[in-house]
Amino acid sequence: MLVKDTATRVKIPDVNAETGWRAAIIPAHGTQQEKFQHMDMDQTLRLLVIEESRNDAEALANILRNAGQASRLSYAEDLEDLEDLLEKQVPDLLLCATGLSTIQLTDVTLLLEQRQLHIPIIAVGESADEVATIAAMRDGASDLCSYDQPDHLQLVVRRELSQLKACQNARSFELKFHESEKRARLLMASSRDAIAYVHEGMHIFANSSYLEMFGFDSLEEIEGTPILDMVAPEDHATFKEFLRNYGKDDEQNGQLETHGMLPDGKQFDAQMEFMLASIDGEPCTQIIIRSQGASNRELEQKLKYLSKQDVLTSLFNRQYFMEELELAVTDAINGSSSSAVLYLLMDNFKEIKDKVGIGVADIVIRDIAELLREHTSDDDIVARFGDHSFTILRKQCDVDSFQQLGEKLRAVVEHHITESEGQSITTTCSVGISCVAESTPSSHEVISRADLACEVARSAGGNRIHVHNPVVDEKIGKERDQQMHTLIKESLEKDQFQLLFQPIVSLQGAGGEKYEVLLRMLNDEGEHILPSQFLSISEHTGQLVEIDRWVLRHAIDALAEHRAKGVETQFFIKISGSTLLDEKLVGFIHDCLKESRLPGDALIFEIAEKEAAQHLKHAKVFVKTLQQLHCKIALEHFGAGANSFQLLKHLPVDFLKIDGSFIHNLATNNDNQATVKSILDTASSMNKECIAEYVQDAHSLAVLWQSGIDYIQGNFLQEPSEALNYDFSGEVA
Repeated sequence: MLVKDTATRVKIPDVNAETGWRAAIIPAHGTQQEKFQHMDMDQTLRLLVIEESRNDAEALANILRNAGQASRLSYAEDLEDLEDLLEKQVPDLLLCATGLSTIQLTDVTLLLEQRQLHIPIIAVGESADEVATIAAMRDGASDLCSYDQPDHLQLVVRRELSQLKACQNARSFELKFHESEKRARLLMASSRDAIAYVHEGMHIFANSSYLEMFGFDSLEEIEGTPILDMVAPEDHATFKEFLRNYGKDDEQNGQLETHGMLPDGKQFDAQMEFMLASIDGEPCTQIIIRSQGASNRELEQKLKYLSKQDVLTSLFNRQYFMEELELAVTDAINGSSSSAVLYLLMDNFKEIKDKVGIGVADIVIRDIAELLREHTSDDDIVARFGDHSFTILRKQCDVDSFQQLGEKLRAVVEHHITESEGQSITTTCSVGISCVAESTPSSHEVISRADLACEVARSAGGNRIHVHNPVVDEKIGKERDQQMHTLIKESLEKDQFQLLFQPIVSLQGAGGEKYEVLLRMLNDEGEHILPSQFLSISEHTGQLVEIDRWVLRHAIDALAEHRAKGVETQFFIKISGSTLLDEKLVGFIHDCLKESRLPGDALIFEIAEKEAAQHLKHAKVFVKTLQQLHCKIALEHFGAGANSFQLLKHLPVDFLKIDGSFIHNLATNNDNQATVKSILDTASSMNKECIAEYVQDAHSLAVLWQSGIDYIQGNFLQEPSEALNYDFSGEVA
């Protein structure tokens, strides 16, 4: 226990802050770490301690560290210190010593109330008797602990953190609920299906498609109108009987085939779908009316199938595969079934593409896809996952049988010969297998493990399979990360990075040229390494800021050289979250612009929406100071967050790059179309220009054109290139 004096707390002179009081903190029992087993040990606790000295604060922090709770300590001695720390970062938990001459507990609680911060406060004093505890709690503390009872402090902290996490989850769920409710209203309003909400047989809401179907001009006209008015008279009895029975026995939804009645008296075959719902907190029934025309059903089925399909191979696409994998993970967690994932990567695809060209390489990919289709069952989910990688999800299977499938596929790929244009092309593949078990944390972790297993097989020479082994693969993964770290370091030293450029084209006739700057790293063989393979590692190793500076310096040099030809070109340059925290970044940008004699408006800096939300204070400063240099700002992956437009109240950006997930299958996905339309309408009212990224096909382009979007970007226009040679004068087709 802590040594203390009845008059004053004992100070231990000349001790190291890390180890000074640790020896004096002796748990009363040997199971203190077990007491913290339900806390989130992987998450570092942001701890703010108000004490007389740094050593005293370290002593309290070490009580928690000794119990296994990682913590990052901030120390305040008086009210001024506390105000400064709260400006920089809001802590998760606050420990406040009582009886200090420089600051009182009531001062702390008053300051938090003024700033509307809900932070648990635990008071720490010489004693924690009943009278002192009541007084501390009246002053705003959650509890009072004494210095000589570290066990008590650990348990109180555990309780408060558990409560804090529950409150945070509740707030998060509430925000998500309101956002999903808002999005649902937007989607419903723009849906082609006729949708109405009915309470006690009367309409209380209907979307525009429903109003148009039944000849109403406004919502006010239909409010209070009986739903029976929309049903053919001869079906009234059947409809009433259905409504009487609907919802009984906890039934949540149902379908009824009936005849609808149009304003002109004509009838049509209709399928009504019923679902219990609520609107503005009031319980009601949602009714969706769909026409039962054969041609409509066939078109709906065709569009639904196309939204799941990879265009080149006719296998399932990556998005659909991940949706199915999510369901498999959920089933496994619930204990209802187990599954496995196979990840297949072509070993020499780059060599094939360089030798025979991309057209013949696509034929090879189609052949591999056909082999996978032939040698898997109808229940397997087979998808093209990447340019030259494939995935297979099999439910209700054991690892041994799936391993046999992997070996079978490896063999058929090895022995297959593709004949095209008088050439014979052969290839091999590496196969990784990962199980989906009850302990599986997420679908992304399943893919990550399968990918790592595939990398193990490829690194061993390729043309083999490997089943994920947590111990072996983790070691190999760490070695791979270390190799990547070394390669990043060498690339920075030897300029082994390469800039690529992709055009951003106006659909509204705006002049000038715009390119996004993209980054690739070169390995020893001169092959491109994609950012997804090295940026996350560089962030962990602290190299990401240096990489961003490399990109900035070389991109500005390239832009200055290109604009010297008399072309009004602008570059979009990405800034990572780590770089946002670099206080010297804006000064670096200013120096680069000055040296290159470029105007600030030649650069548009991109910040990902997620990074901007996580580092909002730094992002606000970054945007404000860059605008003083006349640079422009774009918010990337816009719409992916829960409160995207709320973010714009803090960040006055110029461009919104709509998240690529909403552009995917845009022509066939009504939900995505409605989301994009909603973003464009709101952005227009705020005078923000919008860019659609990842445009891959002409059908999506047609939808975007009709929507009135400002700019588009994607491989459909041009894949990233080393040259700045896109013809901006030509028409987009």
